[in-house]
Amino acid sequence: MTTVDLDALVLALDPEGRGGRHDIDTFATELGKLAPGAEPADVPDLVRVTLERGREAGLWSVAKATVRRGRSALPKSIQLIRTVPPGDQRRPVGVPLRPELAGWATSLDLLHTQRTVLLAVNDWLRRTNGGRVAVIPAAERAYEVLGNEKAFDSTPPAGGETLWRPGRLTFDLLRCVRVPTPLTWEPAVPVVGPPGALVCVENHATFRSLLRVLRARTTPRWAAVAWIQGRNTAPLASVPELPLRVTRFDYLGDLDAPGLEIAAAACAVVSRFGIPAGPAETLWRLLADRPSRTGTAVEPGRARDLAEWLPEAVRDRSVELLTDGRAIPQEALRFDLIDRAL
Repeated sequence: MTTVDLDALVLALDPEGRGGRHDIDTFATELGKLAPGAEPADVPDLVRVTLERGREAGLWSVAKATVRRGRSALPKSIQLIRTVPPGDQRRPVGVPLRPELAGWATSLDLLHTQRTVLLAVNDWLRRTNGGRVAVIPAAERAYEVLGNEKAFDSTPPAGGETLWRPGRLTFDLLRCVRVPTPLTWEPAVPVVGPPGALVCVENHATFRSLLRVLRARTTPRWAAVAWIQGRNTAPLASVPELPLRVTRFDYLGDLDAPGLEIAAAACAVVSRFGIPAGPAETLWRLLADRPSRTGTAVEPGRARDLAEWLPEAVRDRSVELLTDGRAIPQEALRFDLIDRAL
């Protein structure tokens, strides 16, 4: 099972180290950001295991009250342990600051952790003559400045909103950017370059079967096949940078609630770049006709909302599956079925 860095999770939840209560949904959201490759079906177990790891490590305590999330009963909230010393008083940084910082930071009352971040940035600006260096990934800059490559992973980064906002500390000032996870993709055509459609799937077996089918065609329906892992749609921000101009983005996922949520999110990412994005209709029609297995039942209203993204021809069938607690994984589309359909 996927594991996450507990220190990075605590930093994301509590960048100022002040402790406090956080509801389980916030916990799960931040956990998901640190485990983008986790399969949706594995998330409840990942949450439970991570809760226990953090409790044993003394990072938090868990509430006795529980809430239902799908079929799982989870603690309603966690109580993070305060890491800032109780006697830590807010006070100004008390040293001369670079011009980039002095105008807004000199008189700020800051906690120890915030002063540490500010002084480290001040020193970096001094050493780099105001940041006259190349732009690099945020994780690399975080390690250079603070000795912690995960310090800039959270939003806001280490130091919290007091320091990080427009006109104060920004990634532009520190000459760094957050970079998406590289997109896994392969061409289905012998020559990469001409514009074409891209089909994206959520499973590596389907990824390979589609490539095998498309590469056997003289004029394949899609010029390339991409693969994202679970809820990690961030790599799709790389679509405009591919060596072929993507004219259309088609998506195929699992026919269950998490799969449809991921599908809509994936298309939303790509749509931001002006690329038409939606369901791979032929493949969804084929998938909806395959045998189903036991899944998680979905409330009718939510099922209709989820199915709205799908091609009209399979919406009613999909709502029925979702409300009956059935699911069809995309692995149901074997190579031979795809080969005959395309």
